[in-house]
Amino acid sequence: MNPELKTAINSEFLKLENLIIRNSCEIEQWFRSKWLDQEAPFYASVDLRNSGFKIAPVDTNLFPAGFNNLNPQFEPLAIQATTIAIEKICPEAAKIIIIPENHSRNIFYFKNLLSLTEILKNAGLEVEIGNLDPSFQKTEYEIDGHNIIVYPLQKENHRVFIKKNEHKFIPCSILLNNDLSSGDPEFLKDITQTIIPHTSAGWFNRRKSNHFKFYNQVAKEFTDFLNIDEWLINPYFDTHEDMDINNENDLKIITEKSEFLLRKIKDKYTKYGINHQPYLVIKADAGTYGMGIITIQDPSEIMQLNRKKRNKMSTIKDGQKVTKVIIQEGIHSEEILNEAVSEPVVYTIDHYVIGGFYRVHTSKDKNENLNSPGMEFFPTPFEQSCLMPDQGRDCNDPPNRFYVYGVIARLALLAAAREIYG
Repeated sequence: MNPELKTAINSEFLKLENLIIRNSCEIEQWFRSKWLDQEAPFYASVDLRNSGFKIAPVDTNLFPAGFNNLNPQFEPLAIQATTIAIEKICPEAAKIIIIPENHSRNIFYFKNLLSLTEILKNAGLEVEIGNLDPSFQKTEYEIDGHNIIVYPLQKENHRVFIKKNEHKFIPCSILLNNDLSSGDPEFLKDITQTIIPHTSAGWFNRRKSNHFKFYNQVAKEFTDFLNIDEWLINPYFDTHEDMDINNENDLKIITEKSEFLLRKIKDKYTKYGINHQPYLVIKADAGTYGMGIITIQDPSEIMQLNRKKRNKMSTIKDGQKVTKVIIQEGIHSEEILNEAVSEPVVYTIDHYVIGGFYRVHTSKDKNENLNSPGMEFFPTPFEQSCLMPDQGRDCNDPPNRFYVYGVIARLALLAAAREIYG
């Protein structure tokens, strides 16, 4: 079952969809010209929100962990894209070690590792999994009838390896599926093997506001190309740094910045005849897993944050303290799947879309964060790969809609490429 928009699509948004579908050849040429001199992230996932009057990315993850949620029908796309990506980064690669999250016991995360391992194996690589935690002991997991063995990583002569049946498995490359929220690992700093992606892409270093600064540039270039309003695909945002969520002066500054952003959003709503209540999402400027996030509709809510919400905003994954926040325009999610709010997530390898899924939450509203406990995932159930639109079908036909999602996701991917590689 495909999600359905609850509200009528705004005329400007319909114009945007039509422009993307009808000008797909020119858009693909535009992307090719951008990637000529730009290295792409090895892999990524992009969370999108579709309000019926606006569609935009709200998060870009460079250590995606939901490969098990993709439609297996499109696995050949992932295998082909992986082969191309590996040839670019490390043409001689024959063996690879995946470094997973250190302490995860989530069965779905291990299903992700299983799916990722199968993609890499089918791309012609020998694959093992090695944990960075120095106290880790070899552990075997049974996942859907398959055994996954995670080994402790070892290092010798500036090369990482694992001991397997008394033999050393020495990879050509290391694939990080660990977002490095807790810091830049000393263990990897002096190794000679290629690390994919580079550790500098980890959340100890990366900032969401920096990503959206680059997304601003990309969105401007793209919307100038299509001659449309950039706001239709780009959320407003601001930041506040060197902050303490329990400091009243910091809360006042966030309140003032929120007031300004909400005025800008309301002006756009008035311009396009939008009757929704605008809102903001305030979240930690680093980190993932949907942690460190609150939503507000009125700036006065900030000064009235209770202890529970302040605690929620004070730390993120691995207990890292929040010292900088991004204040971002909230985008209502008007897509409904099985009577629950949903949002599309698009997966890429190199600069190719390889599939996606819908994140669904039965107990959340359209203006709330769906990346939270209780969420479910549904692979895109389309009969086509959606790499190119079908010009003979309606713009809102599901495969065409997902092509539009793929375009917006690739804009975010291009922004991530500039963010990481310059």
